Amino acid sequence: MLHIFRITIVSIFFAFLCSCVTTSLSSYTDPAFTGVTFDSVAIWADTSDLEWRQDLETSMQERVVTTTGAKAVRVMDIAPPTRDYDVTEMFQLMRGVGVEAVVVIVFTETGVAQTVSGNQYGVYTSDMPWAEAAVDLYQVESGTKVWTATAKTQGDEFTDWEAVRRSAGSKVIAELLANGLLPPPREK
Repeated sequence: MLHIFRITIVSIFFAFLCSCVTTSLSSYTDPAFTGVTFDSVAIWADTSDLEWRQDLETSMQERVVTTTGAKAVRVMDIAPPTRDYDVTEMFQLMRGVGVEAVVVIVFTETGVAQTVSGNQYGVYTSDMPWAEAAVDLYQVESGTKVWTATAKTQGDEFTDWEAVRRSAGSKVIAELLANGLLPPPREK
């Protein structure tokens, strides 16, 4: 009995280690902003799903702080989701706390792909979550769109929605850093 328990625990642990999620991203930077770097950004997950918003804004904020030289703030900390704001008010609130640019991410489609597999023990299905997102970076002072991207994220049968969101968010921050729109990490 103890042997079966150990095998089960090891199998669950192995499944989490083997979870695979990938994100591909295509982006374009407005030529007028080539060479412009933003030292403070706000992260805005534009969704009514509070779990998705909290997780995405928090994980992307942490990613900015740990992998770049920029400061980051969640939009929900500037403009609480319990109140209604128009875009002008949102940008005014961001300017008021020194934010130079805002990353806006909107998941345009989500779904679950199913595969059917079989072996000598039977047939089973696997659910693999996927998501597509539109992402834009705006200069807060002018309201100008500086950068735009589309992201496609695909998980495997061991992937949960949190991993999908975090993979997309990490890829966006890495691309902004690679395009020079966020500063490189500061040396300590």
